[in-house]
Amino acid sequence: MKIRHIWSVLCKESIINQDDNLISIHGTLEELNVSLTSMDASSNKLPEKLSVPFNYEIVSFWIKENKKELAKAQIEYSLVSPEGKELFNKIQDMGIPVNIKRFRSRMKITGFPVTREGDYNFRVKIKEEGADAFNLVAQLPLEVKINLQEPPLKPQAKN
Repeated sequence: MKIRHIWSVLCKESIINQDDNLISIHGTLEELNVSLTSMDASSNKLPEKLSVPFNYEIVSFWIKENKKELAKAQIEYSLVSPEGKELFNKIQDMGIPVNIKRFRSRMKITGFPVTREGDYNFRVKIKEEGADAFNLVAQLPLEVKINLQEPPLKPQAKN
């Protein structure tokens, strides 16, 4: 293996400083609280398709074993529901040039599909050039809590 995974973080955003090339990671995510009011409060059922509208990222840090070689790979990011169903899958190409040892990848994601309350897992996999399959290098858990609220009462007209 030419490329080694060091760490991955699920966060709200990351910013790379243009002056010194340092990365700042803001708002690491461990838990997502969702409040719902648009459902039938008597049935306590989630809508069939529910996507929470927010932006977030997976930031990963990689090291190339041989600085003098070009290293290419694909990074696969996926989200798995509490039931074990894959909710999305995205692939990103990675190339670490000659004379560069360290590499950061960022996958920016919009929207979070929710099937039910529970533990969701983001999976980070890598497939180096020439390899047959992706290898799992990180799992990032996100606990989703759902707060069911009854819709506010509508004021009634007075006669």
